[in-house]
Amino acid sequence: MDSFIIQFIVNSIFPWLIFSGFAYACSSYITKYDNTSPSIWWSALLASFLPFIPLSLGTINIPIADLDYINSSLESVQIVKQASITHASLQKVDLIATALIVGYFGFTCLKLIKLLAVWQNLKSLSRASELINELSTSKVKVVISSLNHSPFVIGIAAPYIVLPNYFSSLKKDQQNILIQHELTHITNKDHITILLWRVLSTLLWINPFVKKMEWQFIRAMEHKCDRLTICRFNFNKHDYAKALLQSLKKSVQFDNNNPVAQFNSGALCVDDYKARLTHIAYPTNKSRLTLTLKFFLMLLVIFSLHIFLKDSAMTGNLTWQHPLDNHTISSTFRSISKVRDYKPHRGVDYVGERGSPVLSAADGIIVISDNKTLHSNYGNTVLIQHKNGYQTLYAHLESSDAKVGSWVKAGQVIGDTGKATGVHLHFEVIKDNQRVDPSLVLGAKTTR
Repeated sequence: MDSFIIQFIVNSIFPWLIFSGFAYACSSYITKYDNTSPSIWWSALLASFLPFIPLSLGTINIPIADLDYINSSLESVQIVKQASITHASLQKVDLIATALIVGYFGFTCLKLIKLLAVWQNLKSLSRASELINELSTSKVKVVISSLNHSPFVIGIAAPYIVLPNYFSSLKKDQQNILIQHELTHITNKDHITILLWRVLSTLLWINPFVKKMEWQFIRAMEHKCDRLTICRFNFNKHDYAKALLQSLKKSVQFDNNNPVAQFNSGALCVDDYKARLTHIAYPTNKSRLTLTLKFFLMLLVIFSLHIFLKDSAMTGNLTWQHPLDNHTISSTFRSISKVRDYKPHRGVDYVGERGSPVLSAADGIIVISDNKTLHSNYGNTVLIQHKNGYQTLYAHLESSDAKVGSWVKAGQVIGDTGKATGVHLHFEVIKDNQRVDPSLVLGAKTTR
């Protein structure tokens, strides 16, 4: 498992929480006085997942004989995202990370079981309810339960309306308002979207902003349902508001986690109902275009922030050092030798004692650590991805404990010297797919 979990948490989970908070704050601001568009909260949820999207979607094929292809879009370890992480002694926290993962999935399973139990209880309540005549204008089944709860819709493929016990005591016009309100929910597929949001917020419970977005979605959904019901059936606004108040007064709220569309949701507070009643009596006439433009401006800002943070992950200074402490150089960059058929040398050969520790020349992530990926002439090879488009290659190693995906710091041991034509380390520096003279970077403390 190595340090992948920690890198994933630092490089993806933390940015996801930050982006979620930013998306929630921006969406809340632009919908402060007109939260009647549920689609905005779906978009805000999707925008919060930008940190999981790699900027480079390219993949590479590793040829056996050459190395000129290498770039920073290595899909398997998501180099661009990970190259900015700085950790020390990652292996010491792997056990903690594993415990966190197990704990997360364990708690998630418990929450899903609880959600399933709530759903089954609602289904049991519905099955025990009394069926009334089908609506003349709809084939939707309507039942009346023995409890004084909020009217709600349950079911997926064949949804039906569950009315409370006090329904029979309401005036006919109020009964009609409640039924038509629930029918509007069914027409808009709100019973499905509510269930989907509840499952998502259960799975993603580690992110509190997902739950907040769900509640805001419910608010927007109810505002929209009120507006559509009044317009579709030409109800008097004040009569509609009175029916809502009567339902609120007589209903005992269900658990906030009920995965159903209901007339007075447990996710709404007193202030929400005040705003809802105000919106019913005095609907806003703000331009949909203005709200849409504001939202897309928010998405543009979030996406720009995403690009900025991703780009900054591969910028900054690198501290370099030689890969061997005690060494001499037997072959310099581009030197000509009969051993290489008079072809220019593509790296630097460091001579040291056999078994001398080979050190990472700079902070980075292990991309290759084997004797099979590259040409067999390289032998045991380690390739490290660094910031700013740099890679370093270490060949002819006796052995290496470096594991692909692991983060290494400058000076960290990645293997030991072996023997090819002699005991030495073959060292290469690649910059933006081109080999460069290692002395150009090793001769300075830092490079950009």
